[in-house]
Amino acid sequence: MDTSPAPPTPLKPRQEAFYQRVRAVYRGAGMTPPSVREASRVIGAPPDAIRAMLQIGVERGEIADAGEGVYFAVETLHALAEQLRSLPPPIKVAQVRDLTGSSRRYAAAALRWLREQGKLPSPTWWERGWDEG
Repeated sequence: MDTSPAPPTPLKPRQEAFYQRVRAVYRGAGMTPPSVREASRVIGAPPDAIRAMLQIGVERGEIADAGEGVYFAVETLHALAEQLRSLPPPIKVAQVRDLTGSSRRYAAAALRWLREQGKLPSPTWWERGWDEG
């Protein structure tokens, strides 16, 4: 029995255009992504519509749900993983924050997502370092 997830339902052209607008906002934001509310203001659409498009992006593998209401474009996190490979382990959240010019919140969320997705070499390769600077 095939247990792979079903492919996402195709969107109608107007929905697809809206989705691409949402995705572009998150791609352009890099490591400092907007909250759903901020994206709602930028795009001029209700927060629920933004959330629905983010969920479609997650299903398509184009948007990363890093938890706690933080979403990134997946390519942003893949690029970060490549950058991190050049740093000696263990990697601390503060190092990622400084490297990316983001906040601790975004750096920690990005590291968590990369670790959960198996995009970091090993569990000991990065250090939680929440309070270690």
